[in-house]
Amino acid sequence: MADSKKTGILSFQHLRALVRQQVIRADVPIASKQIQPASLDLRLGTKAYRLLSSFLPEPSDRQSQFTIEDLYRSDLVMYDMDLTNGAILEKGHVYLVPLMERLKLPKDIRGRTNPKSSTGRLDIFTRVVTDLHVGFDEIRSGYEGPLFLEIVPRSFTIRVQAGLALNQLRLMSGKPMVSDSGLRTLHRKTPLLFHNGDSGKTDRPLLAKELRVDKGLFL
Repeated sequence: MADSKKTGILSFQHLRALVRQQVIRADVPIASKQIQPASLDLRLGTKAYRLLSSFLPEPSDRQSQFTIEDLYRSDLVMYDMDLTNGAILEKGHVYLVPLMERLKLPKDIRGRTNPKSSTGRLDIFTRVVTDLHVGFDEIRSGYEGPLFLEIVPRSFTIRVQAGLALNQLRLMSGKPMVSDSGLRTLHRKTPLLFHNGDSGKTDRPLLAKELRVDKGLFL
């Protein structure tokens, strides 16, 4: 097992090791180009399900038994589509696509997903959901099972195909988030933000009084 005892986001080397160990697996072999410096591209599977509307996983008496497969048998699904050779997803409609990748995480590793930048530029709303979990884009420690992607094209009708990557996965252990005070200290030692385009200030690091940080975000 890749060493996950340290706190932080797992790197390319860790992700590659987890693929070899079948912690991250897929029926279609995971390609090396999917593994980024600190994330893994997630690929669309061969089926898409057109939903009547979006849905919100919520706690309930049935939560321990509810899986996404239950959703497929519900009235929320209108029809399914084959993505093998490509298919059209219409603007404003909601689709759910099983992803090719699935996980078998150890107890000390959890995941978080987000859209790729190209997905955002095309104004495609996406979020990942897993079985037996409340919420989106968060994958609990020790999760074992499939991944699903909700897709809503918001500005354009789009064409997608099995194997296309719209989202990416980051795996982490411990509490990798740097505090606001930690970011300020790091910026003093190794500047992170610089002026851009201001006359006479180009490439000059922001002064401490100019730095605005809120919950890990530079404002």
